[in-house]
Amino acid sequence: MKTVLVAPDSFKGSLSAVDFCRIVERAGQGVADGLNFISRPMSDGGEGFVESITYAGLAESHEVIVQDPLGRPVAAKFGWQPDSKTAIVEMAQASGLPRLAEHELNPMAASTYGTGQVLAAAIRLGAEKIILGLGGSATNDGGAGALQALGFDFRNAQGDSLAFGGGALVELDHIERNAPGLVKSDLNQIEWVIACDVSNPLLGEQGATAVFGPQKGVDETTAPILEAGLKQLAKVIEADWGKRIEHLPGAGAAGGMAGTFVGLLDARLASGFDLLAELLSLNEVLRDGDVHLVITGEGKMDEQTRFGKLPNRIAELAGDYDIPTVGLCGKLEATTQDLPAFFELRTIHELAPADADLPTLLRLSAQNLEATIHTHLKNWL
Repeated sequence: MKTVLVAPDSFKGSLSAVDFCRIVERAGQGVADGLNFISRPMSDGGEGFVESITYAGLAESHEVIVQDPLGRPVAAKFGWQPDSKTAIVEMAQASGLPRLAEHELNPMAASTYGTGQVLAAAIRLGAEKIILGLGGSATNDGGAGALQALGFDFRNAQGDSLAFGGGALVELDHIERNAPGLVKSDLNQIEWVIACDVSNPLLGEQGATAVFGPQKGVDETTAPILEAGLKQLAKVIEADWGKRIEHLPGAGAAGGMAGTFVGLLDARLASGFDLLAELLSLNEVLRDGDVHLVITGEGKMDEQTRFGKLPNRIAELAGDYDIPTVGLCGKLEATTQDLPAFFELRTIHELAPADADLPTLLRLSAQNLEATIHTHLKNWL
Protein backbone atom coordinates (compact mmCIF):
# COMPACT_ATOMS: atom_id res chain seq x y z
CA MET A 1 0.00 0.00 0.00
CA LYS A 2 1.36 3.42 -0.97
CA THR A 3 1.01 6.35 1.41
CA VAL A 4 0.60 9.99 0.38
CA LEU A 5 1.26 12.78 2.88
CA VAL A 6 -0.91 15.83 2.18
CA ALA A 7 0.56 18.94 3.84
CA PRO A 8 -0.59 22.22 2.25
CA ASP A 9 -0.87 25.81 3.33
CA SER A 10 -4.21 27.54 2.77
CA PHE A 11 -5.25 29.07 -0.55
CA LYS A 12 -6.22 32.41 0.92
CA GLY A 13 -9.66 33.54 -0.16
CA SER A 14 -10.74 30.16 -1.52
CA LEU A 15 -9.52 27.01 0.27
CA SER A 16 -8.44 26.36 3.82
CA ALA A 17 -5.63 23.88 4.32
CA VAL A 18 -8.16 21.45 5.81
CA ASP A 19 -10.44 21.80 2.76
CA PHE A 20 -7.44 21.10 0.52
CA CYS A 21 -6.70 17.89 2.44
CA ARG A 22 -10.29 16.69 2.32
CA ILE A 23 -10.53 17.24 -1.44
CA VAL A 24 -7.24 15.44 -2.14
CA GLU A 25 -8.26 12.50 0.08
CA ARG A 26 -11.66 12.18 -1.60
CA ALA A 27 -10.40 12.57 -5.15
CA GLY A 28 -7.36 10.37 -4.57
CA GLN A 29 -9.39 7.42 -3.36
CA GLY A 30 -11.00 7.25 -6.77
CA VAL A 31 -7.72 7.27 -8.67
CA ALA A 32 -6.09 4.04 -7.51
CA ASP A 33 -6.85 1.22 -5.11
CA GLY A 34 -4.77 0.75 -2.02
CA LEU A 35 -3.78 4.35 -1.48
CA ASN A 36 -3.42 5.58 2.10
CA PHE A 37 -3.56 9.29 2.87
CA ILE A 38 -2.11 11.06 5.88
CA SER A 39 -3.33 14.66 6.09
CA ARG A 40 -1.42 17.35 7.93
CA PRO A 41 -2.88 20.78 7.03
CA MET A 42 -0.22 23.40 7.68
CA SER A 43 0.10 27.03 8.74
CA ASP A 44 2.91 29.47 9.46
CA GLY A 45 1.20 30.67 12.64
CA GLY A 46 -1.63 32.64 11.07
CA GLU A 47 -5.04 31.44 9.96
CA GLY A 48 -5.47 27.69 10.32
CA PHE A 49 -2.78 27.23 12.98
CA VAL A 50 -5.17 25.78 15.56
CA GLU A 51 -7.19 23.81 13.03
CA SER A 52 -3.99 22.15 11.79
CA ILE A 53 -3.46 20.61 15.23
CA THR A 54 -7.05 19.68 16.02
CA TYR A 55 -7.74 18.21 12.54
CA ALA A 56 -4.80 15.86 12.99
CA GLY A 57 -6.33 14.71 16.29
CA LEU A 58 -3.38 15.99 18.30
CA ALA A 59 -5.31 18.45 20.48
CA GLU A 60 -8.81 18.97 21.80
CA SER A 61 -10.78 21.88 20.38
CA HIS A 62 -12.18 24.39 22.86
CA GLU A 63 -14.44 27.29 21.92
CA VAL A 64 -14.94 30.53 23.85
CA ILE A 65 -16.90 33.71 23.20
CA VAL A 66 -14.57 36.70 23.11
CA GLN A 67 -14.32 40.16 21.59
CA ASP A 68 -13.42 40.78 17.96
CA PRO A 69 -11.03 43.68 17.14
CA LEU A 70 -13.84 46.20 17.59
CA GLY A 71 -15.32 44.71 20.76
CA ARG A 72 -18.16 42.64 19.32
CA PRO A 73 -18.79 39.07 20.54
CA VAL A 74 -17.29 36.31 18.40
CA ALA A 75 -16.55 32.60 18.83
CA ALA A 76 -12.87 31.64 18.87
CA LYS A 77 -11.27 28.20 19.16
CA PHE A 78 -8.01 27.07 20.68
CA GLY A 79 -6.29 23.71 20.95
CA TRP A 80 -5.67 21.97 24.26
CA GLN A 81 -3.33 19.09 25.06
CA PRO A 82 -4.30 17.99 28.58
CA ASP A 83 -1.37 15.61 29.12
CA SER A 84 1.25 18.28 28.51
CA LYS A 85 -0.96 21.15 29.72
CA THR A 86 -0.20 22.95 26.46
CA ALA A 87 -2.56 25.37 24.75
CA ILE A 88 -2.31 26.27 21.06
CA VAL A 89 -3.81 29.70 20.38
CA GLU A 90 -4.21 31.52 17.07
CA MET A 91 -4.58 35.27 17.45
CA ALA A 92 -6.37 35.54 14.09
CA GLN A 93 -9.31 33.63 15.60
CA ALA A 94 -10.24 36.67 17.68
CA SER A 95 -8.21 39.57 16.31
CA GLY A 96 -7.66 38.74 12.65
CA LEU A 97 -8.46 40.61 9.45
CA PRO A 98 -11.23 38.18 8.46
CA ARG A 99 -13.22 39.42 11.47
CA LEU A 100 -13.68 42.84 9.87
CA ALA A 101 -15.21 44.06 6.64
CA GLU A 102 -12.99 46.36 4.60
CA HIS A 103 -14.90 49.46 5.64
CA GLU A 104 -14.46 48.51 9.33
CA LEU A 105 -10.65 48.48 9.31
CA ASN A 106 -9.52 50.87 12.04
CA PRO A 107 -6.07 50.18 13.52
CA MET A 108 -6.36 53.24 15.75
CA ALA A 109 -9.16 51.51 17.68
CA ALA A 110 -8.73 47.81 16.84
CA SER A 111 -7.59 45.79 19.84
CA THR A 112 -6.11 42.36 20.60
CA TYR A 113 -8.25 42.17 23.76
CA GLY A 114 -10.14 39.16 22.41
CA THR A 115 -6.90 37.23 21.95
CA GLY A 116 -6.13 37.93 25.59
CA GLN A 117 -9.52 36.48 26.52
CA VAL A 118 -8.65 33.28 24.66
CA LEU A 119 -5.32 33.14 26.48
CA ALA A 120 -7.11 33.67 29.80
CA ALA A 121 -9.43 30.74 29.05
CA ALA A 122 -6.42 28.53 28.36
CA ILE A 123 -4.74 29.63 31.59
CA ARG A 124 -7.89 28.83 33.55
CA LEU A 125 -7.68 25.29 32.15
CA GLY A 126 -4.26 25.04 33.76
CA ALA A 127 -1.98 25.82 30.82
CA GLU A 128 1.70 25.60 31.69
CA LYS A 129 2.81 26.21 28.11
CA ILE A 130 1.11 28.40 25.51
CA ILE A 131 2.00 28.41 21.84
CA LEU A 132 0.60 31.61 20.32
CA GLY A 133 0.39 31.78 16.54
CA LEU A 134 0.66 35.26 15.08
CA GLY A 135 -0.38 36.33 11.61
CA GLY A 136 -3.24 37.99 9.78
CA SER A 137 -3.93 40.51 12.53
CA ALA A 138 -6.24 43.49 12.11
CA THR A 139 -4.47 45.32 14.92
CA ASN A 140 -1.53 47.65 15.53
CA ASP A 141 -1.75 47.91 19.31
CA GLY A 142 1.47 46.13 20.22
CA GLY A 143 -0.52 43.38 21.90
CA ALA A 144 -1.58 45.83 24.62
CA GLY A 145 -5.21 44.70 24.42
CA ALA A 146 -4.30 41.08 25.01
CA LEU A 147 -2.26 41.97 28.05
CA GLN A 148 -5.06 44.20 29.34
CA ALA A 149 -7.33 41.15 29.19
CA LEU A 150 -4.77 39.27 31.27
CA GLY A 151 -4.78 41.95 33.95
CA PHE A 152 -1.97 44.30 32.95
CA ASP A 153 -2.92 47.96 33.16
CA PHE A 154 -1.56 50.42 30.59
CA ARG A 155 -1.78 53.91 32.10
CA ASN A 156 -1.06 57.49 31.07
CA ALA A 157 0.82 60.10 33.09
CA GLN A 158 -2.35 61.01 35.00
CA GLY A 159 -2.77 57.39 36.10
CA ASP A 160 -5.79 56.72 33.88
CA SER A 161 -6.12 53.43 32.01
CA LEU A 162 -5.58 53.73 28.27
CA ALA A 163 -8.39 53.11 25.83
CA PHE A 164 -8.14 50.11 23.52
CA GLY A 165 -6.38 50.37 20.17
CA GLY A 166 -3.05 51.42 18.74
CA GLY A 167 -3.94 55.10 18.72
CA ALA A 168 -3.90 55.31 22.51
CA LEU A 169 -0.32 54.10 22.96
CA VAL A 170 1.17 57.58 22.39
CA GLU A 171 -0.17 58.47 25.86
CA LEU A 172 1.44 55.46 27.59
CA ASP A 173 3.44 56.36 30.70
CA HIS A 174 3.72 53.08 32.62
CA ILE A 175 2.42 49.52 32.78
CA GLU A 176 1.16 48.03 36.04
CA ARG A 177 1.45 44.31 36.69
CA ASN A 178 -0.73 42.07 38.83
CA ALA A 179 -3.65 44.41 38.41
CA PRO A 180 -7.06 43.24 39.67
CA GLY A 181 -8.42 40.42 37.56
CA LEU A 182 -5.04 38.92 36.60
CA VAL A 183 -5.77 35.28 35.83
CA LYS A 184 -2.50 33.97 37.26
CA SER A 185 -0.34 35.46 39.99
CA ASP A 186 2.77 35.15 37.84
CA LEU A 187 2.26 34.83 34.10
CA ASN A 188 6.00 34.34 33.72
CA GLN A 189 5.58 30.88 35.25
CA ILE A 190 4.00 29.92 31.94
CA GLU A 191 6.25 28.97 29.03
CA TRP A 192 5.28 31.38 26.25
CA VAL A 193 6.22 30.48 22.68
CA ILE A 194 5.34 32.87 19.85
CA ALA A 195 4.94 31.27 16.43
CA CYS A 196 5.71 33.70 13.64
CA ASP A 197 7.58 33.54 10.37
CA VAL A 198 8.45 37.20 9.86
CA SER A 199 11.64 38.93 10.96
CA ASN A 200 10.42 42.52 10.83
CA PRO A 201 11.46 44.79 13.71
CA LEU A 202 8.98 46.82 15.70
CA LEU A 203 9.73 50.21 14.15
CA GLY A 204 11.02 51.86 11.01
CA GLU A 205 10.67 51.25 7.29
CA GLN A 206 10.53 47.48 7.80
CA GLY A 207 8.50 47.70 11.01
CA ALA A 208 4.98 46.73 11.98
CA THR A 209 3.22 49.94 10.95
CA ALA A 210 5.06 50.56 7.68
CA VAL A 211 5.00 47.02 6.28
CA PHE A 212 1.83 45.45 7.64
CA GLY A 213 -0.20 48.55 8.47
CA PRO A 214 -1.62 49.35 5.02
CA GLN A 215 -3.58 46.10 4.82
CA LYS A 216 -5.13 46.97 8.20
CA GLY A 217 -6.24 50.45 7.15
CA VAL A 218 -3.20 52.50 8.14
CA ASP A 219 -2.93 55.64 6.01
CA GLU A 220 -0.73 58.75 5.82
CA THR A 221 -2.65 60.38 8.66
CA THR A 222 -2.64 57.50 11.13
CA ALA A 223 0.79 56.00 10.34
CA PRO A 224 2.81 58.61 12.32
CA ILE A 225 0.52 58.26 15.34
CA LEU A 226 0.68 54.46 15.37
CA GLU A 227 4.45 54.46 14.85
CA ALA A 228 4.88 56.93 17.71
CA GLY A 229 2.67 54.75 19.89
CA LEU A 230 4.78 51.64 19.31
CA LYS A 231 7.94 53.67 19.91
CA GLN A 232 6.54 54.87 23.25
CA LEU A 233 5.59 51.29 24.14
CA ALA A 234 9.15 50.11 23.45
CA LYS A 235 10.52 53.03 25.51
CA VAL A 236 8.38 52.15 28.54
CA ILE A 237 9.22 48.45 28.32
CA GLU A 238 12.94 49.23 28.19
CA ALA A 239 12.81 51.79 31.01
CA ASP A 240 10.60 49.84 33.41
CA TRP A 241 11.21 46.21 32.42
CA GLY A 242 14.75 46.25 31.17
CA LYS A 243 13.93 44.64 27.81
CA ARG A 244 14.98 46.21 24.51
CA ILE A 245 12.52 45.20 21.81
CA GLU A 246 12.80 48.07 19.34
CA HIS A 247 15.23 46.30 16.97
CA LEU A 248 14.42 42.69 17.88
CA PRO A 249 13.91 40.63 14.69
CA GLY A 250 10.29 39.49 14.60
CA ALA A 251 9.09 42.04 17.17
CA GLY A 252 6.89 43.68 14.54
CA ALA A 253 4.75 40.57 14.02
CA ALA A 254 1.01 41.07 14.53
CA GLY A 255 1.23 44.83 14.96
CA GLY A 256 4.03 44.62 17.50
CA MET A 257 2.38 41.96 19.65
CA ALA A 258 5.42 39.67 19.38
CA GLY A 259 7.78 42.29 20.80
CA THR A 260 5.57 43.17 23.75
CA PHE A 261 5.13 39.52 24.74
CA VAL A 262 8.91 39.14 24.68
CA GLY A 263 9.31 42.28 26.77
CA LEU A 264 6.66 41.60 29.40
CA LEU A 265 6.29 37.81 29.47
CA ASP A 266 9.76 36.60 28.43
CA ALA A 267 8.18 34.89 25.43
CA ARG A 268 10.36 33.02 22.96
CA LEU A 269 9.97 33.67 19.24
CA ALA A 270 10.08 30.61 17.00
CA SER A 271 9.35 29.66 13.41
CA GLY A 272 5.67 28.84 12.98
CA PHE A 273 6.55 26.13 10.48
CA ASP A 274 9.11 24.51 12.79
CA LEU A 275 6.70 24.53 15.72
CA LEU A 276 3.89 23.02 13.68
CA ALA A 277 6.19 20.42 12.12
CA GLU A 278 7.19 19.39 15.63
CA LEU A 279 3.63 19.33 16.95
CA LEU A 280 2.48 17.29 13.95
CA SER A 281 5.48 14.93 14.20
CA LEU A 282 6.24 15.41 10.49
CA ASN A 283 9.71 13.93 10.78
CA GLU A 284 8.31 10.78 12.36
CA VAL A 285 5.57 10.52 9.73
CA LEU A 286 8.09 10.85 6.90
CA ARG A 287 10.55 8.47 8.51
CA ASP A 288 8.16 5.77 9.70
CA GLY A 289 4.96 6.22 7.69
CA ASP A 290 6.04 4.47 4.47
CA VAL A 291 5.34 7.71 2.60
CA HIS A 292 5.87 7.51 -1.19
CA LEU A 293 4.76 11.04 -2.14
CA VAL A 294 4.12 14.39 -0.50
CA ILE A 295 1.56 16.84 -1.87
CA THR A 296 1.76 20.44 -0.70
CA GLY A 297 0.53 23.77 -2.03
CA GLU A 298 -0.47 27.38 -1.52
CA GLY A 299 -2.51 29.96 -3.38
CA LYS A 300 0.39 31.57 -5.25
CA MET A 301 3.91 30.37 -5.94
CA ASP A 302 6.66 32.65 -7.19
CA GLU A 303 10.36 33.24 -6.64
CA GLN A 304 9.67 34.01 -2.96
CA THR A 305 8.60 30.41 -2.41
CA ARG A 306 12.24 29.37 -2.09
CA PHE A 307 12.86 31.81 0.75
CA GLY A 308 11.45 29.77 3.60
CA LYS A 309 7.84 29.67 2.43
CA LEU A 310 5.86 26.67 3.54
CA PRO A 311 5.75 24.52 0.35
CA ASN A 312 9.51 24.67 -0.05
CA ARG A 313 10.06 23.93 3.65
CA ILE A 314 7.85 20.86 3.28
CA ALA A 315 9.81 19.77 0.20
CA GLU A 316 13.13 20.25 2.00
CA LEU A 317 11.92 18.14 4.91
CA ALA A 318 10.67 15.38 2.62
CA GLY A 319 13.93 15.55 0.68
CA ASP A 320 15.81 14.55 3.83
CA TYR A 321 14.08 11.18 3.46
CA ASP A 322 14.36 11.03 -0.36
CA ILE A 323 10.61 11.45 -0.74
CA PRO A 324 9.45 13.50 -3.77
CA THR A 325 7.13 16.46 -3.25
CA VAL A 326 4.58 17.88 -5.68
CA GLY A 327 3.48 21.49 -5.28
CA LEU A 328 0.03 22.70 -6.32
CA CYS A 329 -0.92 26.35 -6.61
CA GLY A 330 -3.75 28.51 -7.83
CA LYS A 331 -1.36 30.93 -9.54
CA LEU A 332 2.23 30.36 -10.64
CA GLU A 333 4.21 33.54 -11.17
CA ALA A 334 7.51 32.18 -12.47
CA THR A 335 8.78 30.83 -15.77
CA THR A 336 9.36 27.13 -16.29
CA GLN A 337 13.04 27.93 -16.88
CA ASP A 338 13.29 29.42 -13.40
CA LEU A 339 11.73 26.53 -11.52
CA PRO A 340 14.67 24.13 -11.17
CA ALA A 341 16.85 26.95 -9.88
CA PHE A 342 14.95 27.69 -6.71
CA PHE A 343 12.37 25.04 -5.91
CA GLU A 344 12.93 21.87 -3.92
CA LEU A 345 9.67 20.59 -5.34
CA ARG A 346 9.83 17.79 -7.92
CA THR A 347 7.13 19.44 -9.96
CA ILE A 348 4.74 22.36 -9.65
CA HIS A 349 1.25 22.27 -11.07
CA GLU A 350 -0.98 25.28 -11.60
CA LEU A 351 -4.60 24.33 -10.96
CA ALA A 352 -6.06 26.54 -13.68
CA PRO A 353 -4.96 28.07 -17.00
CA ALA A 354 -2.43 30.88 -16.57
CA ASP A 355 -4.78 33.41 -18.18
CA ALA A 356 -7.66 32.77 -15.75
CA ASP A 357 -8.75 35.87 -13.82
CA LEU A 358 -8.59 35.99 -10.03
CA PRO A 359 -12.37 35.79 -9.33
CA THR A 360 -12.55 32.65 -11.48
CA LEU A 361 -9.53 31.12 -9.78
CA LEU A 362 -11.05 31.69 -6.35
CA ARG A 363 -14.48 30.41 -7.33
CA LEU A 364 -13.22 27.22 -8.96
CA SER A 365 -10.34 26.32 -6.63
CA ALA A 366 -12.02 23.24 -5.17
CA GLN A 367 -13.22 22.00 -8.54
CA ASN A 368 -9.81 22.57 -10.16
CA LEU A 369 -7.98 20.82 -7.33
CA GLU A 370 -10.19 17.76 -7.59
CA ALA A 371 -9.73 17.61 -11.38
CA THR A 372 -5.94 17.93 -10.99
CA ILE A 373 -5.78 15.00 -8.57
CA HIS A 374 -7.95 12.84 -10.85
CA THR A 375 -5.75 13.65 -13.85
CA HIS A 376 -2.22 13.61 -12.45
CA LEU A 377 -1.97 11.63 -9.20
CA LYS A 378 -1.17 8.31 -10.89
CA ASN A 379 1.72 9.90 -12.78
CA TRP A 380 3.17 11.37 -9.58
CA LEU A 381 3.23 8.08 -7.69
